[in-house]
Amino acid sequence: MICEGFKYPALIEHFERISAIPRMSYHEEKIAAYLVEFAEARGLEVYTDSAKNVLINIPATEGREGDAPILLQGHTDMVCEKNIGCEHDFLNDGLDLYVENGVIGAKGTTLGADDGISVAVMLALLDGEIKSHPACQCLFTSAEEVGLDGAKAFDYSRIFARRMINMDGADEIYLIVGCAGGLRSDSAFEVEYVSPKNKDAVKISIGGLMGGHSGENINDGRANANKLAGELLGLLYDSVGIELISFNGGSKDNAIPREAILSLTVKDAELAERVVSKYAEKVSATLCDDDNGFFIRFEREALPEGAIVFADHITRNIIKFVNSVENGVLAMSKKIEGLVEFSRNLGIVRTENRKIIFYFSSRSAIDEQIELSARTIESAAQACGGVTTHHSRYPGWHYTGDSPLADRYIESAKRLCGMNVVKTALHAGLECGIVKQAIPDMEIISCGPDIKNLHSPMETLNIASFERFFTVIKYIIENE
Repeated sequence: MICEGFKYPALIEHFERISAIPRMSYHEEKIAAYLVEFAEARGLEVYTDSAKNVLINIPATEGREGDAPILLQGHTDMVCEKNIGCEHDFLNDGLDLYVENGVIGAKGTTLGADDGISVAVMLALLDGEIKSHPACQCLFTSAEEVGLDGAKAFDYSRIFARRMINMDGADEIYLIVGCAGGLRSDSAFEVEYVSPKNKDAVKISIGGLMGGHSGENINDGRANANKLAGELLGLLYDSVGIELISFNGGSKDNAIPREAILSLTVKDAELAERVVSKYAEKVSATLCDDDNGFFIRFEREALPEGAIVFADHITRNIIKFVNSVENGVLAMSKKIEGLVEFSRNLGIVRTENRKIIFYFSSRSAIDEQIELSARTIESAAQACGGVTTHHSRYPGWHYTGDSPLADRYIESAKRLCGMNVVKTALHAGLECGIVKQAIPDMEIISCGPDIKNLHSPMETLNIASFERFFTVIKYIIENE
């Protein structure tokens, strides 16, 4: 066991076991099979569907048969990000965990504590770590990180509980009672290729940024590598003269991109290098402390025989588009201090198959703002010759008033751990909105231990916080 002295060794062991199972979004078949086998080995009722969701029911312990059932819920997939040079294969390799300075991390990759902690907690419950409990349902949903697809596909007629604890939170002092909805938008541009006129080819790599969750970290001032690359592309076009070969950056539309790469031809490589160096200095002076690893690397390359480049008018349209669509925080809440109400993230840029595609994630608890974002992206793309498609829409979750379950959680955290937990809404998307839409009378809270730098290879789980979190969950279930 990686954490010696942990109060609940079974909980950490379950976390280690699932960390050894690859669980990329849309590839949760191995973790789903593990969960089904786990339930069947213990004689528990289990259901799985074609979306790779898994529901496991455990009956009440003796004397708790008359208590109201409770639903525990979390997702099995994880955001799969890794550092440049890391050879980890998320489809086949387990995570390489480490413990340092009171936190658990994964070497070179995301940790998957988002939302592996929920899977571990539910497995601990199902394995007898919580000695007394009412009838419990444990819902393990799939494909949450790519649009909450598993939760959308699940058959909620199978849920008989009317109280739910979602465990997809990442800060122990906040109890989440509302969240944003969201939408993905993909803007594609057909590329017309021509033979290059310039003889010098260069590769410009932007990296070393912190990145992070495009909902929870969007207000932290962290730079977006794709937006920096777009700005630099425009600067080089105006001051040096360039021909674009490719533009690639980011790997997840719901993660702030940490890296981007431009491949170009330039009229004057020495001038281009000076422009890039000056731009790097300017950007470095404006970055937040989280982005202190920032770099821009300029490399000259041989232009291969038969090379092709974007036609000039396509390059101009790409520059206009990427620099005209606003990114980051678009509006702050007027009701909840410090809460982002509306945001947009340019998470991925890909040049492939004679197209260049820009992938956006828009978030808001207000439907009209989501629709506004969709129109803004679509109009900007259309004006530049692109076509936009929208998908993966999911609803927000609106707090509906008093909640005995929320009050119970706050009281228990104070009594057991001395924590002053407060209710809040979250700018990130949660599956709670989908569940609430399907079961309107479901009472829901969302919570979790301290997880830092979600959706990035710097993701860590605070060990002491994880112990406190399970202490509270265990107490609530045992003493309802």
